[in-house]
Amino acid sequence: MKNDTTRSTHQKLAEIFGMMNLSELPAMSNHVSELLALTRKPGVNARELARVILEDFSLTNKVLQVVNSAYYSRGVPVTTIERAVTSLGIDVIGELAITVSLVEEFLKSGVEKEGISKLFTLSFLSAHLSKAIAQRKRLPVAPEEAYICTLLHDLGRIVIFIYLPHVYRRIDMAHQGGSSEENMAKLMLKGLSFAEVGMELARFWNFSETIVNAMATNPEPLDGQDSPDLYLQHLAVFCNRFTRQVAARQHPEALLHQYGEVFRLDCCREPLDILLKTSEMATGVSEIIRYGMTRLKMRSRLLCARNTCRKQAAA
Repeated sequence: MKNDTTRSTHQKLAEIFGMMNLSELPAMSNHVSELLALTRKPGVNARELARVILEDFSLTNKVLQVVNSAYYSRGVPVTTIERAVTSLGIDVIGELAITVSLVEEFLKSGVEKEGISKLFTLSFLSAHLSKAIAQRKRLPVAPEEAYICTLLHDLGRIVIFIYLPHVYRRIDMAHQGGSSEENMAKLMLKGLSFAEVGMELARFWNFSETIVNAMATNPEPLDGQDSPDLYLQHLAVFCNRFTRQVAARQHPEALLHQYGEVFRLDCCREPLDILLKTSEMATGVSEIIRYGMTRLKMRSRLLCARNTCRKQAAA
């Protein structure tokens, strides 16, 4: 029965991409796939990661640019990738490599710049929030996995925006008008939600089941005795929703009520402070993320949300 369901979903996805006049599902580059696999490899060392990065001229330049940026620089110029990995740490370099590679991979399609920059920026900020919460609260998940799973949580949304922009706009307009985004997506996408599109594509690209499952928008409830994968699912949901709500100038009070106890967050100030710190370094990562931060007015919205949080705490 499960195989029949998988075949049905794959067929629906093939029909969706048939709407784009594509003869087959879009391929993810071997380079991105190798980087993803390497970040999950236990005990990966700086030399291994540097070897893969050096295979991509553009990524090599970007890593050196970031490690020598004002945010990361320690006053001594870094001129080799191995030194960059040693300086920043394997996890940071791996996350940077994946982020930049995915951005450049999708930008090859010539997609509209403002919309995709906003989507990537929100995913990037959410991923850093997820990693920080996993570290600070000592959750039973690897911080680097929290980053990757949260970064890729909205893969389906991003792919539909890129390859079916007219469909995405209709879904978004209906959602802005008060309709359920999930119901509208299923109506427009052969019965599949954004999350289901992303999950099926992730399997097609041979991503791990941990990454695939973290794209779920309504994971099973946590009861304190759950697997790391279920924590990752909830962390990806919380961080993406929190960041989106701040960007939309919505107060995430209900979200904190739902997840505050799970992730030991007393109020919204801590996640907002994490996002503000991330915003300081975000502009050095990628031009498209820098542009997205500007178009979203993200820093001013984060500051506004933090001031609101402080006033409510003082009241």
